[in-house]
Amino acid sequence: MSCVECIDSYVAGDIMTSSLVTVKPSDSIRVAAKRMSEKNVGSVLVVDNHGNLVGILTERDLVRIVAEGVDPDTPVEKVMTRKLVTAEPGESLVGILCKMLRHNIRHVPVVMDRKPVGIISMRDLVRIEAAEQQLCVPG
Repeated sequence: MSCVECIDSYVAGDIMTSSLVTVKPSDSIRVAAKRMSEKNVGSVLVVDNHGNLVGILTERDLVRIVAEGVDPDTPVEKVMTRKLVTAEPGESLVGILCKMLRHNIRHVPVVMDRKPVGIISMRDLVRIEAAEQQLCVPG
């Protein structure tokens, strides 16, 4: 079975991480980075007071922010990615992988009615393929 056949049998809701790490737009970059470190994740979702997804901050963003010398106490809303690439729970993983490759991103929030319900990372897709191919047998 090829990679596409393996991941094509799943949809976003099957593999998304539903325990989300979030920050408010007014939270500082420092708070967001600390939350990412504590939770061992590569991104935080930025949600407004109504729980709507308004942005994302990723490890790549943090590298850019440090390189540009941005003050870590700057609010996340000043540096977050606003042009979001998202998926719905029933969307195929092949479609999500294509979005990731097309937009050169590693994290895709899964949303319903503008509210985040999960997130899929490139690592999640690799994990599914490895499990299907039995590349990483516990032991």
